[in-house]
Amino acid sequence: MNPVLLLTVSAAVCPASAPVPDTPGFPAVAKLPATEAMRLNGEGKQLYRQERWDEAREKYWAALAADPDFLGAQLNAACSFSRQGRYAEAADEAANLIRRAFVPWNREVLEAADLGILQDQAVYAKVQARRAEAALGWGKLVRGGILFVARTKPPLRVAGQGVLVLGLNQELFAWIPETGRYLQVTAEDGRILAFTVSSDGGRIAYVLAGKLLRSPGQAALLRGLTLRVLDIPTMSVGKAVPIPGDVKKVQLWLSSAPTLRVTDESSHATVLTLVDDRLEPAPAWAQRWRGESVEASGAGVEPGKRRVAKKNCGFRLASEKDSTGRWHIVVSRPGSKSFSLDARYGAGLAGLPFPDATPGLEQSPGKP
Repeated sequence: MNPVLLLTVSAAVCPASAPVPDTPGFPAVAKLPATEAMRLNGEGKQLYRQERWDEAREKYWAALAADPDFLGAQLNAACSFSRQGRYAEAADEAANLIRRAFVPWNREVLEAADLGILQDQAVYAKVQARRAEAALGWGKLVRGGILFVARTKPPLRVAGQGVLVLGLNQELFAWIPETGRYLQVTAEDGRILAFTVSSDGGRIAYVLAGKLLRSPGQAALLRGLTLRVLDIPTMSVGKAVPIPGDVKKVQLWLSSAPTLRVTDESSHATVLTLVDDRLEPAPAWAQRWRGESVEASGAGVEPGKRRVAKKNCGFRLASEKDSTGRWHIVVSRPGSKSFSLDARYGAGLAGLPFPDATPGLEQSPGKP
């Protein structure tokens, strides 16, 4: 950010009710690309398949000009350079993409098949250097933001009985009060279920969803849950650790280590703590933790139980349900008009209930 813009942002009313242009992040959680950008990118893909690299890139550049936030076009341009054997230019594009939006584009660059050969080239050192730099910058911004769970697109409905896959399309995001922009924090294939933050704000522990088991006349159970820890300053993610068994509910808190109170289908509760990438019975002191925690059950997470207040800006955030059943996050400040964070498919400060309880957001598998 340039010094003039930084001064402008610092002098602006906090919290910003509208995104400040040309600052890190995106103007919304799930911003829909401009129609023209989508059209141009589609034309570029057709040229890409014909190996008409220069013409394809012209379309990708035009797509970015039509919508600067449509970063998929920039990844496509990097891939076209790589396929053409122009590795230095591919590395430049990939590095700039990671710098602009570390999450989720760092993962996209790592997993793009047409960039695989780039990792064997000497110029890939530029990408690695930019990755390390971008991780620190992203982590600094995230640590100063407000964390919440939001859907990146409509979730799959989980109605009926049996074993149901939880296609939640939920990730962690950070809202930056000073700029009104949004930063994606996780790239977990939409499986974020619940999270909590350490008291120093340096770590996030979160639970990833798996499947939901429903049987007539019985409480729904969660199966295939996993626990992960994210170190915010470095944006490094720990190993995914399985939470054993089918569980009726799980409560998560984070003191010196992530700790879980797991209630199984017979209503027996066990307290486990994370030690060296494995879950072990928690010591007595860990079981007495009384700090912030979050609970997930066969109904998902109750968003309304968490509140956030920021004294430096003098505002509060709370999760509320609108008339359509969609949960959203309301920002209020004495003497100012309240507003909602821009998350079109739903958001909650602690998590979200499963989508069969969210009319207006449900969709069946296979439908757009």
